[in-house]
Amino acid sequence: MLRASLILISALCLPLFSACSSGLKEMTDAEKLDYYGESCMRYYDMHAFDRAIHQANKGLQVDPDNEFLLLVKARCLLFLNKTETLEAAHNILEGLLKTEDFRVFLVAGEVAERRGLIRQDSAGDIESGNTYTEAADPRARATELRAAARNMWTSALDHYSRAEKIFPGGTEALNGIMRVASLLGDDDQCLQAGRALLQSLTESTLIQQRKIEELRNTESSSWKVQRAVFANQEVMIATHIHLSELHYKHGRKEAALLELDGALKLDDSLPELHARRGQLLLESGDAPRAQQALKQFFRLTTLDFDHPDVVRARRAMRKCEQLLGGLNPASGGPGGG
Repeated sequence: MLRASLILISALCLPLFSACSSGLKEMTDAEKLDYYGESCMRYYDMHAFDRAIHQANKGLQVDPDNEFLLLVKARCLLFLNKTETLEAAHNILEGLLKTEDFRVFLVAGEVAERRGLIRQDSAGDIESGNTYTEAADPRARATELRAAARNMWTSALDHYSRAEKIFPGGTEALNGIMRVASLLGDDDQCLQAGRALLQSLTESTLIQQRKIEELRNTESSSWKVQRAVFANQEVMIATHIHLSELHYKHGRKEAALLELDGALKLDDSLPELHARRGQLLLESGDAPRAQQALKQFFRLTTLDFDHPDVVRARRAMRKCEQLLGGLNPASGGPGGG
């Protein structure tokens, strides 16, 4: 699952609480909320989520119903990504769902998604015997956990869909819909969301690229915009790969190849894309193009000789050579094999 990195803010920007403690006593409640809110966000942007939660709690002592601080606290609990913090985030968000803030539904969607993943993993561990359960019937307990996971993913899908309705074309919401639809086995909805996500990211990238061109003629720095473009590109590549896998799952090899071609247009230096493309072309009976794709994989890869991906590619290369009538055991990639 792929997201844009948060901007790091220097610790030197943080106010020293010890120097401000006496001043806080003289502040109004509104001023205290501003202070704790700003301090909370600085820690949040530094990924110091425990400290951000502490500052949010300070502000919530002043105003227990402050929606901004509650949302930031829930998001911090989400990023801590522990069973207990996800449950705490869920409890907070239940009281915020009455709002029309799409950010609330985005966080609620991801919390529900991850809560479901934890239950799915627990079910698998019980079935494999890796986790002990006090349940009288471990198999029934695993089934119960899988059902709970699906219910949570259904809730996550509702939350993401609500966020996308409030803010149409939002990439986080579309990405969430694509992921959860895949978890629920709804491939059609997953493909639909994936296509919408690619369109939205493409439009966003074009806007960002225009901004970069504009900033080149000014004294402003364009690095933040360039980072946004790179982040978009990463998500687009991951989306193309996911959609390719879905098409392949349903026997649509040509569509799967088109998705890989889309990813390669964004970055043709990724060896795994060439390996996937080579395998697909070989299965489609196009040995010449498959051979070229696999050769490109071998030129780019830095994986060890005995890595499963390299072994698989060598086997595919030998198959290509057999089909082309020129088998050469020594030419199947680095070192033959």
